[in-house]
Amino acid sequence: MATITDAAVRVKATGQTLRSDCFGNNAAIECPKCLAYLVLLIAWENQRGASLENPGVCRHCGCRVYIVDDVRQDNLSVVNVAIQDV
Repeated sequence: MATITDAAVRVKATGQTLRSDCFGNNAAIECPKCLAYLVLLIAWENQRGASLENPGVCRHCGCRVYIVDDVRQDNLSVVNVAIQDV
């Protein structure tokens, strides 16, 4: 596994803090449900994890995660995410 930088990534509804590695507009975060796989989020319109319509998906449990709140697209250092209800 790559180095984990532990940027501040939180699940907005629960306050759960997730292990993460953020670089530029990309974030690999620990899946908030299974904690077993990383979910990729990209802070650009229409990219995976950028919105409710385009969530990042955990390949292990199928959890759908997306960025909430406005974030700087060039620097994901503090990110709030939400889990999409399926």
